[in-house]
Amino acid sequence: MSSSDREPQASLIVGSELCELSRVSAWVQDWAQRQRLPARTTQQLDLCSTEALTNIMTHGSSDAAAHASILLRLGWQGEAVALVVEDEGSPFDPLQAPQPMHASSLDDAHVGGWGIPIVRRFSDGMHYRREDGRNRLTLLFRPTAPP
Repeated sequence: MSSSDREPQASLIVGSELCELSRVSAWVQDWAQRQRLPARTTQQLDLCSTEALTNIMTHGSSDAAAHASILLRLGWQGEAVALVVEDEGSPFDPLQAPQPMHASSLDDAHVGGWGIPIVRRFSDGMHYRREDGRNRLTLLFRPTAPP
């Protein structure tokens, strides 16, 4: 697909309820299909969008953030797909989050804390900034196989 055939940026606004995750997944899958992205890139994009949104939806600390909307944008930045996620929650820079400790036994293991490492692993780049009272996380994905 040449760059002139690419769809301009797409956007979606969702509420901060976990039930919105299926709508986001369908939107990501639809956009990726129209862009003829490789299946692997589509899966990574879907997984990372789910992890990023789940973090926002479950860890947003203010009551106002719990009822606020989340803006998602998909588009091309050069040869990479960019997913931008914006929310009005408390400032949180995932780039500064520490890696979770690996459990040495099942007794030491606990559930949770792996969303950010998953996003780090399956995206090709992450950028964060706080602007106008909003968190803006940009995730980059480089398609690895021809359409």
